[in-house]
Amino acid sequence: MAYPDTIADAIDRRKVLEFRYKNVARRVRPHILGRVGKGELAVSAWQISGTGSGWRLFHLDDICDLRETGEGFHGPARGYNPDDPAFSRIIDRI
Repeated sequence: MAYPDTIADAIDRRKVLEFRYKNVARRVRPHILGRVGKGELAVSAWQISGTGSGWRLFHLDDICDLRETGEGFHGPARGYNPDDPAFSRIIDRI
């Protein structure tokens, strides 16, 4: 699965991502990639569109059709916690 690499690259380059999650199209600004729960990969992101806007945690196993949009964003969204306690291990972050 190339998703972790694509997500890490988007975090590093501050690029908006699009994907389907639980059969809903989403646009997000990715902030943290890491491991949650029993070691599952997840991304914490500010959702721009999909089911409203705001902070969401997406498990990579439930993501499909992921692509970088080319649209950029500046800095972290309000309320960003670089040490988000949902993550047991952070792989990449803003």
